[in-house]
Amino acid sequence: MNRLKSTLLIIILLTFGVILVRTAWVGDDVYITLRTVDNFVNGYGLNWNVAERVQSYTHPLWLLFLIPVYAASRDAYFSALFLSFLFTIATLLVVARQSNALPGLVILLLSKAFMDFSVSGLENPLTHFLLAVFVVQFFMKDDWNDRDILYLSLVAALTVLNRMDTALFFAPALLYLLFRRFSTQTFGRTTVRIIIGFSPFILWELFSIIYYGFPFPNTAYAKLGSGISHNALVAQGLVYYADSFTRDPITLTMLVAGLGLAFWKGTAKERLVAAGVVLYLLYIINIGGDFMSGRFFSAALLVCVLLLMRLLGSAAVQVRTALAVSAALLGFLAPYPTLLVRTNQAAFTDHDILIGINDERAFYYGKTGLLPIIETNGFSFVNRGWAEHGVVLRESGRTVVDEKNVGFTGFFAGPGVFIVDTYALCDPLLARLPALQQEKWRIGHFERAIPEGYIQTLKTGENQIKPASLALYYDKLALIVRGPIWSLDRLGAIWKMNTGQYNELLEK
Repeated sequence: MNRLKSTLLIIILLTFGVILVRTAWVGDDVYITLRTVDNFVNGYGLNWNVAERVQSYTHPLWLLFLIPVYAASRDAYFSALFLSFLFTIATLLVVARQSNALPGLVILLLSKAFMDFSVSGLENPLTHFLLAVFVVQFFMKDDWNDRDILYLSLVAALTVLNRMDTALFFAPALLYLLFRRFSTQTFGRTTVRIIIGFSPFILWELFSIIYYGFPFPNTAYAKLGSGISHNALVAQGLVYYADSFTRDPITLTMLVAGLGLAFWKGTAKERLVAAGVVLYLLYIINIGGDFMSGRFFSAALLVCVLLLMRLLGSAAVQVRTALAVSAALLGFLAPYPTLLVRTNQAAFTDHDILIGINDERAFYYGKTGLLPIIETNGFSFVNRGWAEHGVVLRESGRTVVDEKNVGFTGFFAGPGVFIVDTYALCDPLLARLPALQQEKWRIGHFERAIPEGYIQTLKTGENQIKPASLALYYDKLALIVRGPIWSLDRLGAIWKMNTGQYNELLEK
């Protein structure tokens, strides 16, 4: 039986490898980060446009891993995919070493969300790995000493540093570890251990406030300050769930199964982990989901798979077999099952346009898939679309342009071209202005009107923005993102900007 399990495990892991190599891809958002990486490696700082200190990326830890790999290889595409493969392999090994691993791996293998974003150049693989390490470590003991708490806090901090919204996964468990010692003499010591464990994230936040002037990525201000009503975002979040179930029924079904089993049969530990997943799932609805189908469900699925593996570990073989068979059936109910994956899907459909959610791998694969890149020696990517447009901009001599979908374009345009991102993900002023009022909007793509005189201001360095109140606001913002880092005036402006003392200038 052990030999059969080992053989099946090897077959499943090899299948993972084949499918991931066949479907590996990168998207435009990856290159938003890679432009910053390229600027840093070439001595321009951690900036999107070299003239401004703006955090246009949402995953600092992923960026910090990319920097040395890119510095060594000078190949942005393969740097992103190398790290994706590396951390996905690490995640699968963590899962494979747990008891009852076979049905868990089958679920992950058949999940479109997990497979699509395991090798996509985005930060998901690093989130997967760190979450798996945390959950496994949390489950190992019923009583945690100071060293355990320090370790768990450190892993949680690194995950949050990789993406801030993952803090919701850890909040119930860490609060439990803290407050179970509330009435004991070890409460203070536990608090200190958690703070020390979170020191990487705390240090990053201090750096972010001093260097960029703000505690959160510019993307957060652009997306959460769009002016779109909360009810509209919640409605779109529910559409995101419905879209995922339609394209990838196994993912949401196993999410529900893992959570249900945890709250029904689990101990306090399983319920705490499940509570973190619930918080994260509610957060997805609250922010309106995403335009990338399934992206925000991959990490939550991994946690629920670990819950299922743990809670069914002592179940009869028939029960575990039934789980694997059910997963297989659900996996093959998907329009494009991962085991029969097609790499020639239509880039998008009329329905995708209607709901504003896309199968991102299908959209990009023909141009940026690993196998097409290898087969065409990069021609499919660099000589088509936004990348080619970026090369044209670089050679045009233009210094300031406004663009949408700025990842590929920005990277290939190079540091000499200042790009105003009209979706505001990379622009500090536009991120603080409301989105254009549109009957139909797409989540994550909230277009802003460019203020009168803004482009001329960027070209000449002389503030020509109208109205005067917005010009004054820009003066304060420019001091933060362009002024001398340690200037007392700048530090004062940072405090006032982050405490809302300049907001009235935006309302006039």
